[in-house]
Amino acid sequence: MRMILLKSSKLLVIGVALLIIAAGQVLATDKESPQPDLFQTRHQAGIRIGVWSNQGDLPPSAGDIVDGDPPVITGSFKTNIHSSSAYVEAYFGYRLSSRLIGEVSLGSVNRGSVTLSDAAGASDVGNLIIYPILVQLKLYTPTLPGTRLYPYLMAGGGLHYGRRNVQFTNSQISYANWQEETATDFNYVLGGGFDWPIAGSVGLDFTVKYMPINMSLVVIDEYDALAFTVGVKYLYSPKNGN
Repeated sequence: MRMILLKSSKLLVIGVALLIIAAGQVLATDKESPQPDLFQTRHQAGIRIGVWSNQGDLPPSAGDIVDGDPPVITGSFKTNIHSSSAYVEAYFGYRLSSRLIGEVSLGSVNRGSVTLSDAAGASDVGNLIIYPILVQLKLYTPTLPGTRLYPYLMAGGGLHYGRRNVQFTNSQISYANWQEETATDFNYVLGGGFDWPIAGSVGLDFTVKYMPINMSLVVIDEYDALAFTVGVKYLYSPKNGN
């Protein structure tokens, strides 16, 4: 029950924030600029870096590997999974109108290390990595009064691909249940942020995303996250090559 209340509170906070931004759009005077600038007319491409904040479960730091029927302990595992990790994301945004952009993004986060060992002392050491592959729609609201900031709301979804890889091993024997492990989840994403023009066709991008992720990997099922990122974007128009 406590986990349900915590998740409901997080969703409520996100929903209120999005409603505040949306209300700003309704209350603001939505007048088109006589000469729309590059941030209202061009496509976007760039990269974001930031922090992946875990909102789901964390696996135990150690435990037994159990297999067979009846169950038999065949080895043990150790994990060092972080609550916060570095996150990087590349993206492309296709301009649909002065207010709408369709965005495709590919992200990557290394959540930490996982070590698997058997009774004879053989060990596999690897990392738990998650790759969000997302399609999103960005709705730009009117610029904030007296600023050159372009706020936006973001919603969409896509594939989250999780992988526990093996980078090092001291065994020459490959055990089927100890090989690299993968899992996937299709889910939605919600977020918002703003663009900040800094020079001509270049701007900064500040984004917050909430990503619910449900997949069975490294003994847990919930990998929900908040991603806080800062990015650099380039604006271009393929029509005129600029």
